[in-house]
Amino acid sequence: MFHYFRYFISLFLVSTLLFAHAQQSTKVIGQIIDQNTEAVPYVQVSLHHVHDGTVAKVIVADSTGNFMFPNPSFGNYYVRINSMTYQDIFSPHFRLNEFINEYNLGKIILQQNNAYLAEVVINKRKQFIEQQQDKTVFNIENSALADGNNGLELLAKIPGIAVDDHGTFSIKGKSGASIMINGKLTYLSADQLANLLRSTSSADINKIEVMSNPNAKQDAAGTSGIINIVLKKGLKQGFNGAISGNIGAGRGLHLGGSVNLNFRTEKINAFGSYNQYFQNLRYYNSLTRYFHKDSQAQPKTFSQQENKIQPKLRSNNFRVGMDFYLSPKQTLGFLVNGGLGKYPKHEPTTTQFRNFETKDLIWLASTITAGKERWEDMLYNINYNLKFNESGHELKIDFDLIDHYSKMDQTLTTQHSNENQNNIRPLSSRIGDIPSDNKVYVAKIDYSLPLAEQFKLETGWKTSHIRTENDLQYDTLQNGNYVPDLSTSNHFIYKETIQAGYINLSKTWNKISTQVGLRAEYTSTNGNQITIDEQFSKDYLKLFPSAFISYSLNTNHKLQLGYSYRVERPSFWDLNPFRVYTDPFSYSEGNATLDPAYEHAFEMNYTLVNKYMFTLNYANRSDVVNEIIGIDPTNAHITYEKPENIGSFRNYGISFIAPMQIVSWWTATYFANFYQNAYEIPQENQLIKRAGNTLTLNTQNNFKLPKDWSLELGGNYMSGLTVGLSKIKSYGLVYTGIQKNILNKKATVKLVVNDIFRTNNRRFETVSNTVRLIGRSNPDSRTAILSFNYRFGGSDNSIKQRSTGSEEIKNRL
Repeated sequence: MFHYFRYFISLFLVSTLLFAHAQQSTKVIGQIIDQNTEAVPYVQVSLHHVHDGTVAKVIVADSTGNFMFPNPSFGNYYVRINSMTYQDIFSPHFRLNEFINEYNLGKIILQQNNAYLAEVVINKRKQFIEQQQDKTVFNIENSALADGNNGLELLAKIPGIAVDDHGTFSIKGKSGASIMINGKLTYLSADQLANLLRSTSSADINKIEVMSNPNAKQDAAGTSGIINIVLKKGLKQGFNGAISGNIGAGRGLHLGGSVNLNFRTEKINAFGSYNQYFQNLRYYNSLTRYFHKDSQAQPKTFSQQENKIQPKLRSNNFRVGMDFYLSPKQTLGFLVNGGLGKYPKHEPTTTQFRNFETKDLIWLASTITAGKERWEDMLYNINYNLKFNESGHELKIDFDLIDHYSKMDQTLTTQHSNENQNNIRPLSSRIGDIPSDNKVYVAKIDYSLPLAEQFKLETGWKTSHIRTENDLQYDTLQNGNYVPDLSTSNHFIYKETIQAGYINLSKTWNKISTQVGLRAEYTSTNGNQITIDEQFSKDYLKLFPSAFISYSLNTNHKLQLGYSYRVERPSFWDLNPFRVYTDPFSYSEGNATLDPAYEHAFEMNYTLVNKYMFTLNYANRSDVVNEIIGIDPTNAHITYEKPENIGSFRNYGISFIAPMQIVSWWTATYFANFYQNAYEIPQENQLIKRAGNTLTLNTQNNFKLPKDWSLELGGNYMSGLTVGLSKIKSYGLVYTGIQKNILNKKATVKLVVNDIFRTNNRRFETVSNTVRLIGRSNPDSRTAILSFNYRFGGSDNSIKQRSTGSEEIKNRL
């Protein structure tokens, strides 16, 4: 089957490339400038039929004021340019026929709308939220979120995104989001991804793109969608850059700094960045475990656990690359991205075991957990881009190599005592050597071809090969000496190869645009548990269709419908059956028998006056992968956590985004989302149904003050969340920031205070047949950070933001 699949993809690509030369196309181009001959970016441009004035197509000019209508039908047209801050303007009528390849309207000069300027102070900064055709964009740069947060804290403040401390993400209540950085998957486990994001400063992030319903061009992985973090990159000619630094405190000291440099000419663009992050953190957690014989029986014993986690994050990240402009149509690029980090933790824990009826103490366990985690990440990329013409006929090729190594040295030492503080057992201790070695190879090709009659064809192919190896070794203290614990040690090697091809076909009519797509992915996996000499393998081919249609009633009303079929593959870490002890009385382990989860996702969007966005969504997922809890069969006081395919899942939701100009000096963005998560979980001879409603609110307000001062105030709230067997209680936070531009607006000083009222505490309850957990976590989220940023050199000239072929895998490691 794989042979025929490769043959089909190759034949299809060759036929479309040959078909490209037979196509004849035309286009309408122009540039929008103001009275000072400066480019006017992001202005709405509409193409109209002369005979009845109906809209043929609506686009937005790019950052340099240029616009292009590719492949309009032959006929008579005029162009209208619409902007609140400038007077509307109409072009002369013109005719397109088979003899015209390009109609150039030249430079179109806009006149200021003085009536509007009398009331509104013009601010060139982008809105915090922008709705694009296939994604929602959150512009972080210059917002209150741009300083004083790490990447993990920043994502938790984005409307519609929920994230826990272990790096698990959800979009609008649906878990299973894929995380990309500059269009590249991170290829990390959830905990490794959390560490990477903790070591990424929000000052280095340009924007965050949320794709809740991606098309067939994107990998099918990620049932709730894709979150793409776009880092800053130089956008100016000549030598330019920025230097930033910050200092602050939460429960411990926070320090950080970064340097970004860029040199661009007509022939090359060289760029590099380096950042260092230093955080002393302190978390407080409490957990009560009730031990049942079965779900109907009263518990016999329970434990109360209190612990304090004191990690120290130390990270160094760099990025260096170069683009060579071989010709006006060809670009060859190279990129190296790397990171080194340490995350040592000191974690004292007390656990009291008590009789449930009498509440008498059975024993007290005092544990010291010491963990020394470190990691090394390297990514190498080569990319090539060929633009056959300016109408969108384009070929992109990417090659990636990703090498990730991490290691955890863990020690758990426990002393058992009675209520009189007398030792009742010998000292117990466990030493863990937990390495992870991951290598990923990716090749990708994407081809876009505008066709006649406003059709557009997109097709491509991608291959990825992943190899992960974990050689976990545990030693336990026996009679004063450490001896290997063969029952919990494990050597595991996992390999996965995915061959994928896709095709998207889009068509635009007067007010209607459509896109249909199909993606085929052939997956081959092999797992080898060397310690116990067991292997497993799976090979399967799946098709993933998608379809989208949008209808513009007029320039103020737009309706869009979308459907996609997606998959959530088990992470490589979840498939690894080895154990990792979080404390002497609990551990987590993988499950080599996991199956992928598949989801049908539907979405309907309505946009009012290009600002207000309403969304209805529905999703139905089968074979949901979720964590379950239970009691270790060899020790009734130890609980475990492991992933299982627990049943089916449905998500219903409605959301609303409103960017608003309250008054001339006050702009705001408001977000509200109400949804229900419903699970059907087969257990033994019964079907357990669990459902819960959730309301999330998010707001960001910007106040422009005199003398280049500005103030921002924001916050978010979640009423509660149902995830599988767990229920999370309500939580939220409020943050604020004040900044001033200095040194002729080349420098910014900003003070940010996060979680002002310390309300970002997480409370949860998890229930199974034999265990009930009630927990609370108190993160180190209230911080005050003072930052300074200085920008120098160059003149504005936008360039492309590179993405590469490794777009959909890295967060599964």
